[in-house]
Amino acid sequence: MESSEHILTKEEYANSIYYRKRRFVTITPLVVLLVSYYYCLPLGRFSVGGFDSDFRVFDFAIVFNFVYYLSNPSIAKEFSILSNATAWFVRWYKVLSILVVFSILIALMYSGSSFLLPTLIRAFRFVSYMMTAFLVFAVVRNKSDFIFFFQLTFWLMAGVGFIAFLQGLGLLPNFWPDYWRIMYSENDAPVATLSPHHKHIGVIMLTGVCIGIGNLMITRSVIVKIAIGVMCLIMFTVPLFSGTRTYMLGFVGVIPAILILGNSRAVIPIAVMVLGAYFFLQYSGDEITSRVENKFNERVTGRIEKLGYGGLYEERTVIYFDILRTITDKPYLLVTGTGFQNIQNFIAANGAHNNYLQALMELGIGGLFVFVSFLILLWKNLWRVMRVSRDKDIVIIAQYTWVAFCGVLVTMFVGETFWGQAAMFTLAGQLSFLFSLAVTPLYWLKRYASAYVPREEMNRDEEVVASK
Repeated sequence: MESSEHILTKEEYANSIYYRKRRFVTITPLVVLLVSYYYCLPLGRFSVGGFDSDFRVFDFAIVFNFVYYLSNPSIAKEFSILSNATAWFVRWYKVLSILVVFSILIALMYSGSSFLLPTLIRAFRFVSYMMTAFLVFAVVRNKSDFIFFFQLTFWLMAGVGFIAFLQGLGLLPNFWPDYWRIMYSENDAPVATLSPHHKHIGVIMLTGVCIGIGNLMITRSVIVKIAIGVMCLIMFTVPLFSGTRTYMLGFVGVIPAILILGNSRAVIPIAVMVLGAYFFLQYSGDEITSRVENKFNERVTGRIEKLGYGGLYEERTVIYFDILRTITDKPYLLVTGTGFQNIQNFIAANGAHNNYLQALMELGIGGLFVFVSFLILLWKNLWRVMRVSRDKDIVIIAQYTWVAFCGVLVTMFVGETFWGQAAMFTLAGQLSFLFSLAVTPLYWLKRYASAYVPREEMNRDEEVVASK
């Protein structure tokens, strides 16, 4: 009698392994790292050679995670595989990190050691944020952990948004030390536990709203759906308190991305968000509406009345023309770059206010090529997850992470969203974690499939060995 046992196909084998709840290693250190990325308040302050800086939780969490996980042979093996693979965006992360470290020498050559300590601190953090993707790929190996981290990311964003919302209403104090508040006092932005920079919280709230829609669509509980919807409304409102134009510009990428998906199921949550935000701002009382109106007048209407429509963009174009003049005068910078975090010694600003120009100026045209290559491959990886996976939850998560990524790409035209700027703190780490998380199902399905050996081939091999 023939055996009725079903012989798994390659795809069935890969999926059966991915959906098992077995863990190869604990995820607790990675949870600690992710949480630390959303708590940027200083633990203490130190001074070395006349430079002042702060200790933060994530500095210690980063070191602990890499030491802990790299001591595990299975994780170390995945790091090695990822470092040599060409199909995943982490390859460009590796090259970009190497360029950043090398460019510190360029900065020393051009500007000496006067700014070395801050440069080293920012380089350590930025490279660590990039390498977070390796940790996520290597540790998150099954669907249950994948869903857990996705939901944890959303609720961390929502929690930061809720605290900032209460700060915007004056119900909670500003948590940041005076020396940081003075630096960004002109924005008077609710900052919660993130960097006291309106652009940082604007990008996180934009991303939170996007993945919130995805979370809303995969959640079964009505009560949890309502909670997610409320938090999305709050996150939508918080950046309006700080008057950040970058946040609104991000929707130039988000809305077309949602339309490209053509997902009719998204119409309902989007409509609820838009209408809910309208009625919320309309009838929420003077505390909220007056603050939003004042910030809009300050950042938009007031500028137009005082400077014309050029007032909305001329502060940026002045820097862009300065960069053009600098490159014209010193064309060798296209090859060498200014060195990491050394741009302020060549232009009259501490940043290019454009992530692509920032990469060009600091790392040269080769660095820009690597940076853009990373973005393109990440975009393709996210797109492939939602096209290849057959699991509805994974597809939806990939879709709205991709939507968030499209919004982030647009914000990068007016800011250093994915870079090592001090004002943006852990933003690169937060985004690196989220985007790499969204790609992990595709990575592991392919990894498990590559380990597949058909049962009939296995039996044939055993017979050959026995005959010898």
